[in-house]
Amino acid sequence: MDPDRPLKIPERDLDRLLASIGVMERLVWKQAWLDRGIAQVGQELWAPGTSADWLWCLALPLLTLAEQRRGTGRSLIGLSALPGCGKTTLGAWLEVAAEAIGLSFQVVSIDDFYLSSPALDQSMAGNPWGVPRAIPGSHELQLMATALDAWKSGQSVQFPCFDKALRDGRGDRSGWRNCDASVLLLEGWFVGCEPLAEAHALDSGADHLEPSLQDGELRYRSAVQSALEAYQPIWSMLDHLWQIKAPNLNAPSLWKRQQNESQQRLRGSGLPDDELRSFIRMVSSAIPSLSFELPRADVVFTADAQRNLSGLSLRT
Repeated sequence: MDPDRPLKIPERDLDRLLASIGVMERLVWKQAWLDRGIAQVGQELWAPGTSADWLWCLALPLLTLAEQRRGTGRSLIGLSALPGCGKTTLGAWLEVAAEAIGLSFQVVSIDDFYLSSPALDQSMAGNPWGVPRAIPGSHELQLMATALDAWKSGQSVQFPCFDKALRDGRGDRSGWRNCDASVLLLEGWFVGCEPLAEAHALDSGADHLEPSLQDGELRYRSAVQSALEAYQPIWSMLDHLWQIKAPNLNAPSLWKRQQNESQQRLRGSGLPDDELRSFIRMVSSAIPSLSFELPRADVVFTADAQRNLSGLSLRT
């Protein structure tokens, strides 16, 4: 990433975002970060060609928000973004940068709270995409709620870790890690999603699907909506919610394929083509697009098909 590249997001929109978190002078704020050496931190974590908007419009405003919350009690920030857009890379960079500046900050994914086997397999049995996890209903919500509640009360807690490579790619819980950070970022592809108020909306937002929404997928959409109800107490714990929004639900297909190709190239592992197609189909069809119109989101970024951040809006 070249931090000096021009931004795609209009400066006036960035100014509004910064003002919402207490920063009134963008150029002074930017220079302060440069003086702290932030442009040299974790550069190897960003993919080649990553736009500077990821740093100046998303990552550093998030860290600024976290610093502003220091000393006011523990804060939970939600980040909602569809698979493949770059949120895992963002989370890795945020932890490295936070450590470099002495900020008590950690990132946790809802993926870490997947049920352990065999409960995970039972929860996913019969889904029409044949995916082993990721759908609402595949997480141990009582554990998540208890752990987050204890953390918010000031306790040092243990969060589970999930290794997606175990059990021939079906994944399983692989241990625990300590969390005593002052600020926690909870990320996931449907963080903040709410069930639809109207049952007739279940078949909405499916025009992008090819082939079209199948009967089995439509029936399972109803089950997913019921499962989303159980996540609402988790979302209610969020002090802030930021979203990276896709231009449409076809975008994750390209994003996930690019991510999978990168993993195969750099790490020698990735999803086989048939499993990748099933996963992409699930993301595109399990949750109606209306559920991603997050009314609770404080900040919404728009990402284009190349994963460039191209716009942002604030909740009014």
